[in-house]
Amino acid sequence: MRKILFILLFLPAVLWAQKLPQNSLKVNATGVLSKMLSVQYERRLGKHWSFNNTFFYRKRSQIPLGNEFDQLAKKYSLGLTGVDFEHIFVDQAHLGVIGYSPELRYYFGERKNRWFLGLFGQFEKFDAIIPASMDATYQGQVIEISKVPISFDIRTSSGGILIGKQFMLAKNLYLDVVIIGPHIGTGNKVYALVQEDLLGQLNESDRQNLEASIYQRFDLNRKYYQVTVTEDKAEINAFRKVPYASIRGFGLNLGFYF
Repeated sequence: MRKILFILLFLPAVLWAQKLPQNSLKVNATGVLSKMLSVQYERRLGKHWSFNNTFFYRKRSQIPLGNEFDQLAKKYSLGLTGVDFEHIFVDQAHLGVIGYSPELRYYFGERKNRWFLGLFGQFEKFDAIIPASMDATYQGQVIEISKVPISFDIRTSSGGILIGKQFMLAKNLYLDVVIIGPHIGTGNKVYALVQEDLLGQLNESDRQNLEASIYQRFDLNRKYYQVTVTEDKAEINAFRKVPYASIRGFGLNLGFYF
């Protein structure tokens, strides 16, 4: 009798698992606009649960909506990153990134168009060139080094919550609409490099003044960052993990079950 009850209880779940495809592949439908290439593999774990893997890549190039991102960076970056972007020009930035995001996802309800909530991790490597302005002392006068390109090498790890909804378009074709995904974590590596001809003309006192000016202009916390100016380069290096926060914004992913 117990065996019969056990079979009756679990038979619907077994039949459901056999009826529905267990795997799916997705691509970023808005990649042409953002220049972000993204491929996802999702594996069903049950009626409501799945595990999603996202691999993404963006070749270093100018970012879309640069003016809007520049305004947001100047307004909020100090609180989020601990760096003042007042003299950093995000609208002229060239950004590249490669990364991976594992996600445990839960689908609500029984309807074919279902809301989902995901717990995800994110591991990213950024490659960027962003112009910035700095003040330097040269031959007793303060001069501005205007919009000098700064090369960034940044590696982060973070975790957050993803909210979205899945719409079935056909038997095995669907669209994932990602609404928002805030995440927080740490910058495991933050390194910035400036190479400027003027640096070779500065004396030791001028280089020390430039180091102090960089700390002050970008409001760098000496608990995390070290600034070094030599005859041929200026470096900003985080010698410990720094706080990091970001948001996965609106996205459309076209998927196919198999």
